[in-house]
Amino acid sequence: MPAAASAVTVIRAWSDALRRGDVRSAAGYFALPSVMVNGGDGGGAALVIAITTRAQAEAANATLPCGARLISTDQRGRYVNALFRLTGRPGLGGSSCSGGVGSTARTNFVIAHGRIVEWLRAPSDPGDNPTPPTPTVPSPSPSPTPASPQGPAPSV
Repeated sequence: MPAAASAVTVIRAWSDALRRGDVRSAAGYFALPSVMVNGGDGGGAALVIAITTRAQAEAANATLPCGARLISTDQRGRYVNALFRLTGRPGLGGSSCSGGVGSTARTNFVIAHGRIVEWLRAPSDPGDNPTPPTPTVPSPSPSPTPASPQGPAPSV
């Protein structure tokens, strides 16, 4: 099911700001209060960042080292599921995102009144990051049987 255009506008604007390294503007797309869950700890518990102030929203956005370009969205129950292509990003907490550049990541959003209320890292869907095909190395073509060397013509 397609996501609401207003929600997609918020998600795109947030990701564009973060990709530019503008953590302050990216933080402005978060509602107060809101929550960010970006993975889990070593024991499997979710790492929940409660956001109740603009400073906390900036700090939460600074924890995201990669930028992202929005590829697609769809509605999944109460969540807008967004697929992003990862990029590097400048600014506070930014990095070259070296190992992640070009791969995809998903996030589930709850958007209310033009702001992000919930930001939840989502699992990849099948086919999101396909393993690149292994390049095939052409097998060497069989070498022609070497011709026997011909010596000088016999003298008569």
